[in-house]
Amino acid sequence: MSDERFAALARELAERDRELPRRLAEAADHAERLRAHADACIGVFCGSARAEGAEHLTAIRVGPVEPDEKHVDCCQFRIERGRWAAVCVAKARGVATLVGPFQRGKSEQPCRDVAFGAPDAFEALEALLLELLRKASER
Repeated sequence: MSDERFAALARELAERDRELPRRLAEAADHAERLRAHADACIGVFCGSARAEGAEHLTAIRVGPVEPDEKHVDCCQFRIERGRWAAVCVAKARGVATLVGPFQRGKSEQPCRDVAFGAPDAFEALEALLLELLRKASER
């Protein structure tokens, strides 16, 4: 193995955008705030469903913030219930893209961008969650 070739590639890629780690950390902070809000919303839904005797509606998961599956300059978290999912992708360029709800394995649409710190960011996330919960609970 040639250590130098791998070290050279790492240097080349790191040089490409020296500011990316800082911007990515900001995106991760924003994603964590959105994830915490999503988790709180799902907690309210599940608590109310249990109180109504509808435990079957509570099998929904808000995942952790992690590196994006598609891009190196983003991070994401997923909300899943059965085959239905939604994804929040926080991008280093200062926006979050709310994706879904969609059935896993199918087209990941619709998408909506919200700027970090925008007044409507939490409202847009709540609308996405409500639609996901409604679609995932259809019979």
